[in-house]
Amino acid sequence: MRDESVDCRRATYGRRVASLALAALVATACGAGSSPYPNDERYPLARAQAVDPSGLANARSLLAPNLSTRSLLVERNGVVVMEEYMNGAGGDSAFDVRSITKSVMSLLVGIALDEGRLQSLDEPIGPRLAAVVPNLPDDKRAITVRQLLTMTSGIPWKELGTTEQDYGAFVGSPDPLRWILERPLEYRPGTTWHYNTGASHILSAVLTEAVGLPAHEYAQRKLFGPLDAEVRGWVSDPRGYDFGGHGISLTASALVKLGRLMLDGGRYRNRSIVPPEWIRDSTQPLWLTNEAVPWGTHYGYMWWSGRDSRTGLSFTFATGYGGQFIVLVPARNTVIAATTAWNGVPDAGANWSLVLRTIVEQVLPSLG
Repeated sequence: MRDESVDCRRATYGRRVASLALAALVATACGAGSSPYPNDERYPLARAQAVDPSGLANARSLLAPNLSTRSLLVERNGVVVMEEYMNGAGGDSAFDVRSITKSVMSLLVGIALDEGRLQSLDEPIGPRLAAVVPNLPDDKRAITVRQLLTMTSGIPWKELGTTEQDYGAFVGSPDPLRWILERPLEYRPGTTWHYNTGASHILSAVLTEAVGLPAHEYAQRKLFGPLDAEVRGWVSDPRGYDFGGHGISLTASALVKLGRLMLDGGRYRNRSIVPPEWIRDSTQPLWLTNEAVPWGTHYGYMWWSGRDSRTGLSFTFATGYGGQFIVLVPARNTVIAATTAWNGVPDAGANWSLVLRTIVEQVLPSLG
């Protein structure tokens, strides 16, 4: 049976996006967001990479008048064919990319496994947290790293698809790690997919205890340093653990580099950073999500996947609240990255949908 709440969410998204898109088109018609240059001059590298520059121009025309939009980058075959910064942002701007943090955390787990810092995906979290959260109940001790990665920990959480939210109480707690670990299990771990930002934070604590470094330091040494990029910030809890489900700050170009790393099987400039097996496994459609977000029909190791029915293109994506994206299109060897302002923005959810819809309906068809 189809989940009617999904249809309601899509209808709500559609109304909000329609209003934003109409405002964008009106503004473009009046001159805002338009370019004095032909599309080929604005995107001179596009046609050489078999990308239709008019599709890129259409995407910009829809997003630029929306005052929350900050960046849209398209890279194909290692060549950046579109690099647009909008509404005061620039190439050096750093963005808190919210739940893209989860996908970064997934990559860090893959690196830690390869280094032997973590024993296996099926190791229980109890021994790693014994000194951190004493007297952890047996059912929580038995939760595995794999179950945290795949959102199947069984810990209850209200976020997607509901007006009730647990995020505020969790992040505002004096001890967010204990707050989430003290919740009684709702499902038997490993049996039910349920999106859970709080449970992602447990993974950060497990990783930190395993590698002996805060997540931001480990990320800079093992991931972003080799990518010639930088962790520009990472929000931490009162214990000092960097939040595992949100809070990392990166530039848009760093997002593109992460995407290129994924498409190139964990290699960057002929250097292996993440094992290719981890990249492959992370992007597998392991769990059905009941379309918890539009186009996000499946979930892997903290990466979403879906398919555009119009172009027939399958894609994998990392995404964050308000409109943060890394979209991978393997069949076209293309990375698309986008960022928006989200803090204090009343239409953050509508912005998220506008950005993804623009990517799917304008950028994907341009990838000949």
